[in-house]
Amino acid sequence: MNFLSPWFLLGALAVAGPVLFHLIRRVARERTLFSSIMFLRPTPPRVTRRRKLEHLWLLLLRCLVLLLLAAAFARPFFAKQTAPPVQKTEARQIVLLVDTSASMRREGVWEKARARAESYLDKASPADQIAVLTFDRRPYTLFNFAEWSSWSVDQRTALARTRLSSASPGWMGTHFGLALTSAAEQFVADAAQDKPTSHRELVLITDLQEGGKLDGLQGHDWPNGMKVTIENIEAKHRSNAGLEILNESGASAGEEKNIHVRVTNARDSVQEKLRLIWSTVDGTSPSTEPMEIYLPPGQSRSFATPKITTAISIAQLQLSDDEESFDNISYYAAPETEHVVISYFGLESANDPEKLRYYLQRVFSGTARRQLQLVRPSTNSTFSAELLNQSSFAVIADKLSAQEASATREWLSNGKSALLVLTDTQMAPTLAALAGLPEIQITEASSDYALLGEINFMHPLFAPFADPRFSDFTHIHFWKHRRWEIPTSVPAQVLARFDDNSPALVQLSVGKGNLLVLTAGWNPADSQLAVSSKFPPLMQVMLDWSGATTPMRFQFETGDSIPSPVSAKNGSVEWQRPGGKKEMLAAGIAFTLTDSPGIYTATAPGKQWNFAVNLPLDESRTAPLSPDEFARLGVPLQTTAEDSVALAQARQQHLEQTELENRQKLWRWIIAGILVITFAEILLSGWLAHRSKPMEVAA
Repeated sequence: MNFLSPWFLLGALAVAGPVLFHLIRRVARERTLFSSIMFLRPTPPRVTRRRKLEHLWLLLLRCLVLLLLAAAFARPFFAKQTAPPVQKTEARQIVLLVDTSASMRREGVWEKARARAESYLDKASPADQIAVLTFDRRPYTLFNFAEWSSWSVDQRTALARTRLSSASPGWMGTHFGLALTSAAEQFVADAAQDKPTSHRELVLITDLQEGGKLDGLQGHDWPNGMKVTIENIEAKHRSNAGLEILNESGASAGEEKNIHVRVTNARDSVQEKLRLIWSTVDGTSPSTEPMEIYLPPGQSRSFATPKITTAISIAQLQLSDDEESFDNISYYAAPETEHVVISYFGLESANDPEKLRYYLQRVFSGTARRQLQLVRPSTNSTFSAELLNQSSFAVIADKLSAQEASATREWLSNGKSALLVLTDTQMAPTLAALAGLPEIQITEASSDYALLGEINFMHPLFAPFADPRFSDFTHIHFWKHRRWEIPTSVPAQVLARFDDNSPALVQLSVGKGNLLVLTAGWNPADSQLAVSSKFPPLMQVMLDWSGATTPMRFQFETGDSIPSPVSAKNGSVEWQRPGGKKEMLAAGIAFTLTDSPGIYTATAPGKQWNFAVNLPLDESRTAPLSPDEFARLGVPLQTTAEDSVALAQARQQHLEQTELENRQKLWRWIIAGILVITFAEILLSGWLAHRSKPMEVAA
């Protein structure tokens, strides 16, 4: 006989109760009656303790009731022969996925994670297969199933420990989605080699910080039979806050400025009052007074830091009064202002609202990071080829002389771009000279007005407007436009057409450059284009598409590539990392070794650039993420911390025993027996009570 809940058998110890009660029960001596007791002094009756058991049958019945009651609660059943249990040596496949992101640098976290991974290695049987991967923003394989199988059985654990000891937390962010899906591919690759296995387990060893990315988990096709176990490593301290210097908008180097910073406080943090302080990169001499901030747990806010001096081009901002220090420093590199020159061929005044330049001047006003300068290469019959060569883009709104047309065509052939606006039919010779065509016929359209009827949103100029929210150009009326019948022999691409099927915007290739031809102006006499919301972004896209210099980024995150500040035609660039290590790369090649926060320096002949690389702010959100979030995204989670084959077999055996006990229900017969014995005990105790009568003595 077996018991489903054997712990209830401990209740049988209560059988000692009736025995003790029978031994310590106090009774008065037998009474003797006298004829007259008036002359006796009253005294209380004396009691004695029994030194031996009496009424043994009554005691046995009471003890039997307690024993049967404990047995009934233990739910007995008669076992039947079942299938033999699965042997513990059955082959298993386990992938250990260990987090090495920056948040694992917190005190004691990595040591616990490594010990947890080594415990799985120590418990591996000779038939098991184990693979170990680490991950931060992308996964890295320490060893796979094939390598584990190639090692001898007595050396596997030692070699695996050696590989694991070479890993350590870096400075990258956390990407759970990419790591889990990549680790699951280890099972798929092994299944392709027809290696049978009955148990597949993916063990995720991580601090489970909520700033990790979960992209790619929802809808992923997980391998059959695979289960994911999450080993959550808890940190010593709960409080943590981090900071991030926002993108370099504002004044350039050499100007006194406020730098905006975003600070985040972890959801489970207990610290609310923090301080910000500027210092030099080596952290020796503060340049400003500390700034106290208040930030409740679970919130992120932006603050304007105290102004830093004009002489500082690189600095670091430190967050103090925080328990965890791995993310308390953000580096700053002062941005540089880019200068872009745009040539304008036209004689009208910049203050005349009836002309083209009036609106162009306001569109190309520039920003603090990007200064746009509109110049006129031709003034009073004097042409300056030097100004044109300095330009990144040109707008031609007037007829060109032979010298101007020749110089402009050569400038276009070198890879530049220009916009030719057909303000009247007299600009046909200019278009022919720039396009290299013998003759062009342009006529004035005779309709009252025209609308844009067809636009190529696949072209880079109109791609930003492809969204249905921004693709409506039908509200722009063109009062006048010129018709240009493009010969089939001309290699031209029509980017937009009017509703009368005449070209509105045409792209022509001139050598390595491009010539855009707009058959209507944006001045009020020609159209409503200048007063439309589409005009400013369209002109900016033209400028960017022409290859004009765009503002450089000077703030990056760890793992990002820093674009080369020098074009590919200008030799090489020397890069210096925060630790002082230098590397020479060809110009135009991006620098990719941004594996730690700090200031990175690029040096080319005659100039030097500083770039700041910082830890991602999401890595500071160290409050643990709920495992239910993984289950919600479809990750096949394990219900227990470590679900081995033997444990699964034990669980299955317990289910079978429960079903067997439910069918037999022996406890009902035991309860019935308890009722019968209790009734017999009542009868016996009553009979014994009536048998003992007080003695009567006659007077």
